[in-house]
Amino acid sequence: MFLYNLIIHPIRQLLEICYIFFTEVTHNPGISVIGLSFVVTICCLPLYIVAEGWQEKERLIQKKLKPGLQRIKQAFRGDEQFMMLNTYYRQNHYHPMMALRSSFGLLIQIPFFIAAYSFLSHLGELNGVSFLFIRNMGKPDALFTIGGFTINVLPITMTAINCISGAVYAHGHDSVREKIQIYVSALLFLVLLYTSPAGLVMYWTMNNLLSLVKNVFYKLKNPLKTLYLIAAGASLLGIVLAAFVLTGAKIEVRALFALLCLTIIASPLLVKAVVWFSDRFLSDITENKARRCGIFVLSSLLIAFLTGLFIPAMLIESEPQEFCFVDGYTSPFIFLWTPFFQALGFYVLWPVCFYALFGTRIKKLLTLSAAFLALYALINNFAFTGSYGPLQPNLDFMEAQFFNDTLPRILLNALVALGAFAGITLLLSKKAYPLIPCSLIVLFALTAVSARNGVIVSKAFAKMTAPEVRTSIDPVYHLSKTGKNVIVFMQDRLFSPLLDEVFEEKPELVTHFDGFTFYPNTVSLGHLTMLGVPGIFGGYSYTPAEINRRDTETLQKKHNEAILSLPVTFNEAGFEVTVSDMPYENFDKEPLTAMYEGYPFVNRVWTQGVYSDYWYQQNGIEKTSYISDSIKHNFIMFGIFKTFPPVLRRLVHHKRWWNTDGRKDHFSQFIDNYSCLLYFPQLFDASAEKSTFTMIDNLATHEPSLLQWPDYVPVKEVTAFGPDKWSKNPQYNTQAGTMRCYAAFFDWLKKNDLYDNTRIIIVSDHGTSIKSGKFENTGDMPFLKEHVTASLLVKDFNDRTPSRDGTHLNRDMRFMTNADTPALATDGIIPGAKNPFTGLDYALSPEEKQAYVKICKPQAESTRNRYHTQFTIPHDVWWTVHGDITKSENWEQIFPFGK
Repeated sequence: MFLYNLIIHPIRQLLEICYIFFTEVTHNPGISVIGLSFVVTICCLPLYIVAEGWQEKERLIQKKLKPGLQRIKQAFRGDEQFMMLNTYYRQNHYHPMMALRSSFGLLIQIPFFIAAYSFLSHLGELNGVSFLFIRNMGKPDALFTIGGFTINVLPITMTAINCISGAVYAHGHDSVREKIQIYVSALLFLVLLYTSPAGLVMYWTMNNLLSLVKNVFYKLKNPLKTLYLIAAGASLLGIVLAAFVLTGAKIEVRALFALLCLTIIASPLLVKAVVWFSDRFLSDITENKARRCGIFVLSSLLIAFLTGLFIPAMLIESEPQEFCFVDGYTSPFIFLWTPFFQALGFYVLWPVCFYALFGTRIKKLLTLSAAFLALYALINNFAFTGSYGPLQPNLDFMEAQFFNDTLPRILLNALVALGAFAGITLLLSKKAYPLIPCSLIVLFALTAVSARNGVIVSKAFAKMTAPEVRTSIDPVYHLSKTGKNVIVFMQDRLFSPLLDEVFEEKPELVTHFDGFTFYPNTVSLGHLTMLGVPGIFGGYSYTPAEINRRDTETLQKKHNEAILSLPVTFNEAGFEVTVSDMPYENFDKEPLTAMYEGYPFVNRVWTQGVYSDYWYQQNGIEKTSYISDSIKHNFIMFGIFKTFPPVLRRLVHHKRWWNTDGRKDHFSQFIDNYSCLLYFPQLFDASAEKSTFTMIDNLATHEPSLLQWPDYVPVKEVTAFGPDKWSKNPQYNTQAGTMRCYAAFFDWLKKNDLYDNTRIIIVSDHGTSIKSGKFENTGDMPFLKEHVTASLLVKDFNDRTPSRDGTHLNRDMRFMTNADTPALATDGIIPGAKNPFTGLDYALSPEEKQAYVKICKPQAESTRNRYHTQFTIPHDVWWTVHGDITKSENWEQIFPFGK
């Protein structure tokens, strides 16, 4: 793995980024693979040019030596011939090992081949995708069969093109060995790739086709001019496509694509400008090769140590428990060494290889770039840190990020960048030597701090014990058969408009939900968990607007109060209280349990991820290292993210750190939560001696995953999909599977005489956006309303009212918000229940409630710094609604905090 991370992973990472980029632009995996081949060929062109130069030099030497070699071989035999050959080589300043230079063109393909094989052969997005005559790009093309033997056409085509390309390249060369090497390598690739996925073979076929084009260009009189004219024409077409055709892609992706096309068109002018700059400046590193090389290498090392060692060590030191005992790894140091070697490969090994290939002028420019980027990376990491809130276990941000920055900060960062560039240029032009000791000092400081953090992590790890691998499940929730039970399930992102679809697909499912009332006309007061959750648990005192209005208390304090509101209320009424898997406990400040100090009556339970291993064992599915793989993939990207200017960080985080394995992440986290739902019958018992209140948060519906139809259960590979139009929608699948788990739990309650004395509330914090078609299509309103719609299902005591139509849940069309949850939970049990921290009644009249209906959906980051007193929400993203939430005329923009 050391060599893989050092040599192969940087290439694989770039391949993944390019693939995602082309997928964003074209929305076609097949075209993306072709685009990937183009990018790799263009990036490798300097290497191929150098390789061709070495090969041509070797041919000339061999041609010069050939007559003498023939005479020696004819005149001498045995040891005498060997001695004469060595003497002849020495006289001509040649060594037989130099013949390996002719193989450089083949050798440089090996790491790119391994990286492409590693990426494309495991790319799940290609499974089931057709392109042109290829039925499934995730498997061999198997275009036709002869006598029971499957013929894969693509590998044969690839080999034919490879042989033609080799014939064109070798035309006019006398070396038999060179021709044998070409054809043997073509046959070798045929054997290696014959049964490989068609996507990978298509990539290599395009590489061979482009190699053929390259070899044809070499035979032209003016290949560079011809190449430029073709590339410029293609770039002009690309700009037109980006402006008028590819409107479905994100604006920043289209802009980046257009910028690349403009760069190609302007390349002659850019080359002249670069040549002038290199000749006019950087004089102090023109003749002093050692100083130039030293600055380049030290600058590269500095960036590598910063992104791959210092930043990961800082993060692991802050939360060592998050990186211990992850999947099959016990020690957290695997997540420190992996990004470090990846960074060494990305910033040192490959740049040094390219550096060694070029002449003085390019080396000077590379040295300037490395020195500037090292200084700018340090500035961005330490002076422009940014505030992005807590991280998930896979190093993704817990809440949506928009990375908008203020204009003054953007301008300040740009001025700092210009100043840094000017300063480095001046030093390299006048007196470059100080850069070497300065780099060594900074490098030593980064290493020392990283080592200190490593010692802290090691000590923390030594105190930890390995988590118990469960072989059975013991109850952690306790209900009463003689008293009353109130259970509030906060089902994250349970999308209300799809609930009817779930029951319509399987009408008998509704019989398990007798007594439930569905409130489809319900909204959340915020589109993010951080904004929607406080109202669910604390009522209207903790809507986003009310939290911001109370600007003398920290967000951490108000969030904790919201979670504790119902537990305190029910404890005062004599109920046993249990809370489980609460979102953002203590606003994610360790120790999380500190928020319960002073509330000894709260029984805190954590189940998320606890029963995953047990589920994998019970279902015979091997648990793959999804989380650990994500951490190893994302850590280097997080390090790069921190060294980028804030205005460009969204590009680094794009598509969850440019990760094509997002589905695996979702599946792993889905199982962490689904297993809790599935095992509710074992996790609950009837041992409580008095009335109980239980509050549970579950994220299964927050992790969309495809499940196996018709029962919507998780399997290793989904092979069956239902006839419903939503059957291939991951959000629908998770909701269908989740509601079946609830149905099984309710059956258990009925069987154990716990259903009638239990009030059950299922509520969501927000919705999502999947174009459900349930809202009027007016501007951006459907997008807004889908995100803030909330699910609300309630079953009261002794209520077993069956479904009126036998297909759907009984419904109540009253206007509701998820902040009505405390009122519904306490109704008829605790008369006049009030929030214990604010004194506001949980139950409000419709008129009183309407005054609190202030819904926010910011298009910018909502500040989650625990020490801040307000969410940072623009004044123009607030709305109110009344009546039917699907009607656009019932929505109105408001400005509760002024314009």
